[in-house]
Amino acid sequence: MNHTGNDPFSEIAQPPQRLPVGLAGVSLWRATLAQPEAVIAPWRAWLTPEELRRADHLARPALRPRAVAVRALLRGVLAQELDTSPAALRFQTDAHGRPFLAPPFAKGDAHDTIRDFNLSHSGDGLLIGILRHTAPPSHQRIGVDLESLQRPRDTARLTPRVLSANEQRTMTGLSREEHQRRFLRFWVLKEAFSKAVGAGFSLGFDAMDFDIDATTPVIRALPEPHRPEDWTLRFLPVDPLFVAAVAVGQISK
Repeated sequence: MNHTGNDPFSEIAQPPQRLPVGLAGVSLWRATLAQPEAVIAPWRAWLTPEELRRADHLARPALRPRAVAVRALLRGVLAQELDTSPAALRFQTDAHGRPFLAPPFAKGDAHDTIRDFNLSHSGDGLLIGILRHTAPPSHQRIGVDLESLQRPRDTARLTPRVLSANEQRTMTGLSREEHQRRFLRFWVLKEAFSKAVGAGFSLGFDAMDFDIDATTPVIRALPEPHRPEDWTLRFLPVDPLFVAAVAVGQISK
């Protein structure tokens, strides 16, 4: 079921947009953080005192409205999915600091709840992935990653640290621009997966092995104990200046 009756963004010029995805129980939303101050200021009422404190204590003042926008857009999208108010939502974190919704909207409380969510932002872009309770039982976690192609990176230096031997072989002979774009296609898959399982770079990005030349990404290997057959990864149709991916699956014990 899509809950769109309660739209907290109905009056702004650049509201979040739902992305098409062929995955049962998965909703993906793309938003921009380049919102006018007049739009962001009222959103502060949706945030908890702790969320406001973290935003207002950032060292660079220019980043403070953007931090409010990230939290407010997340709250607004989740609230729209659940047909409630953004300020009503409460969050908790697991032992690894990964956030999840607290009751009554938490995973497994009822058929029509959110099982998991994840977000990523790069430049002015924000990507939010939502895994509803209507997803298959084998899909317990979701991870998303969004990367701007305009942000400079030394992908030649990063390649041997991030890519598997198979993946590195596909990078030879590319122009600098082609190298960066292909590297980032590998990177967003690995980031989305690592965020879904709640791990960082220590997971071993070079132990993940993907084929990105097929119609959809093929998982050839994942770090133990994770199994390729437990996961589904997809690239996402976003602005041409970005690369994005989603990962859904379950953590192997």
